[in-house]
Amino acid sequence: MVHAYFNPAQAAAFNALATTKDSTFEIKYFNLHGLGGVTRTLLAISGNKFTSTNPEDWASEKPLAPFGVMPLLTETSADGKTTIQIAESDAIERYLAHKFGLLGSNAFEEVLVNTFVSNNHSLQYAILAKYLTIKDPELKAANKEPLITNNIAPWIKYHEQHLVANGANGHYVGSKVSLADVVTDFLIGLIQGMTGEELVSKSKTPAIWEVREKLNKIEGLAAWKQTEEFKMLSEKNFAVLGFY
Repeated sequence: MVHAYFNPAQAAAFNALATTKDSTFEIKYFNLHGLGGVTRTLLAISGNKFTSTNPEDWASEKPLAPFGVMPLLTETSADGKTTIQIAESDAIERYLAHKFGLLGSNAFEEVLVNTFVSNNHSLQYAILAKYLTIKDPELKAANKEPLITNNIAPWIKYHEQHLVANGANGHYVGSKVSLADVVTDFLIGLIQGMTGEELVSKSKTPAIWEVREKLNKIEGLAAWKQTEEFKMLSEKNFAVLGFY
């Protein structure tokens, strides 16, 4: 039996909501940023109303999720008559980026944005899997230097270079915010969770840091970061993963 999330009968609803700007959203995820952080940032930037739902009994809900994992996104039309659901953080992020115009202005720019996002994800998953989610302190310590040498240092080198080539204006592509910028902001948090300001900071990586500073000037995101909910998520994130 086809899972409800993958039922082709949803196609009409997706087509109806894909270009609307007045939907409301619910993101179901744990009470931390984690893999829901980028999605919440995208929603805050959009200015759309969204709620974050922490599952009350994930053990019983887990088998109902398409892959037994979160985040899960529900979008509802302004009139409440049309609803769609999306699983998997990458799919959610790319859907929202497309919907909110954060994939560049043409086909070439879309490829560029997706290229930077793909490279960012490679580092993101490596840091999460090999360091931030590791509970064994000896293994965690052993993994740190190889991660820095083989993954983080090359990422910093190339991304600083590409951002400088685009004018060090806080954006990867052109002069407006994109999904690549948002994912890099998330990565800055991951890297600093490992190394503090040893590798990424305003003075050491000015072009990368400018991405974060430009994002934080967006009204919707700045307002979201001042909420008690965001502060609670940040504290829980630090307690579980070691970064804000």
